Amino acid sequence: MSTKLRNKKYKREKGNVIGGWKLIEPLGEGGNGDVWEASKDGFSNSAIKILKNIDETNYKRFVAEIHILSSVKIAGVIDIIESNIPTSLQNDLPWFVMPKAVGIYESTNKMSTIQVAEQFVLLAETLAELHEREISHRDIKPENILCYSNRLCFSDFGLVKYPSKEKITPQKRDVGAKFTMAPEMRREAEKANGLFADVYSLAKTLWIIITKQEKGFDGQYNPNSIIAIKNYCQDVYTTSLDNLLSESTDNDIHLRPSAKQFAKRLREWIQLNKDFHSRNLLEWLELQKVIFPLGAPCRTEWTDTDAIIAILNEVSRVKSLNHMFYPTGGGNTLRSVSKAEESGMIVLHVYEKIAEILKPKKLSFESFGLDPQWNYFRLEVESTEATGVENSLNREKISETLCEISPGNYIDYNNWEYNEYQGKELPESARVITRFLEGAFVFFGTRSIYNRTSGTYDARHNKMTEKQFRNYIATNAKSHYEADVT
Repeated sequence: MSTKLRNKKYKREKGNVIGGWKLIEPLGEGGNGDVWEASKDGFSNSAIKILKNIDETNYKRFVAEIHILSSVKIAGVIDIIESNIPTSLQNDLPWFVMPKAVGIYESTNKMSTIQVAEQFVLLAETLAELHEREISHRDIKPENILCYSNRLCFSDFGLVKYPSKEKITPQKRDVGAKFTMAPEMRREAEKANGLFADVYSLAKTLWIIITKQEKGFDGQYNPNSIIAIKNYCQDVYTTSLDNLLSESTDNDIHLRPSAKQFAKRLREWIQLNKDFHSRNLLEWLELQKVIFPLGAPCRTEWTDTDAIIAILNEVSRVKSLNHMFYPTGGGNTLRSVSKAEESGMIVLHVYEKIAEILKPKKLSFESFGLDPQWNYFRLEVESTEATGVENSLNREKISETLCEISPGNYIDYNNWEYNEYQGKELPESARVITRFLEGAFVFFGTRSIYNRTSGTYDARHNKMTEKQFRNYIATNAKSHYEADVT
């Protein structure tokens, strides 16, 4: 079968009518069909797909697509309004009409990562329903997903496979989209299990839409590489999503989750991100696993300045994960750490124009083998001389509040208040500095019981010795653990 229709009435031109549908403007084209916006009495916002390059393989695929779209009636699969499968191709064209929809890139462009994931839960649930009927799409990619009625839907079932379908794809021929195709579909598509391949392609499509990297990535997803979701999305917890994407793109098809499991796990990841409390506690545990991959010790300490900076930067890497308690009382979120201009000193960055400077004596980590939310870091300050700037020392003489006019150059804090020094406006480099002369900081998870207890902001950790504070936390950790298990 090879047919090229020359009848003028079947030309794909604006204003022409095919099967009673007037062509308005082209919407796109694929390997087997052209898609036009079309209208007919009583119908608007419709799209007609017209088969092109008519040969036996393309024709059979087009018929299979019409069969699936008109018979499955599953939410998340684009409906067919009308179709035409001619008995003779000499004087007629195969076509079908569906609701006009919006492409996935346009529809998700302004969505948050969580909103995109919520849409993909719906897609995975649709895929699970198709798979229950032994229907595999086999061509899942961004171009074949449309937004209709405020949700994402599968379209373009030209490569669909279902139990009663006759074999169309030649042996050894690959099937699917280049950037989302499962490896087994590249080798021998006709013999490959399309259900497992669909999950692979759905996972890669999710990555493409979340990261906005349209060319995807090669091979299995690796959360420890440049393709990691965390490199594109700074404000979400990614670990369980990382695991899902990694398993879904495994070369071993039997290690991939089913579509139903994919939907369930993606929904759980969304809920975890919405539940800041649970997410924060989990991230605090995972931070400890990053620092101590073979298991957290009961106690360890670092005295090298570079090592201290590296560990504290890991603590501060995840937004809103930590809470830092000051030796003078109160607390803040540590955002990053760097070396200070003063020799041996480090800078704890808390805001763009506010930072704490100190000379670290040691950083220690304390673990209790119970609930990891009680594990904490303690930063001890080396005794340091004051700068001598007048009126800068606090009442306890633990710290001094200063204006840093340039790196390592301190002046009276009042200059900051008036935004002036020696008759001139302060330079852009000026910032507020609290320079600590002694004492200790402690760092807990933001949603830890310790941080959620308002009384702990009284700097009690600095009023106890290092050992006394550890024993104090150990007692509380044990009592809360025993209360939870009884």
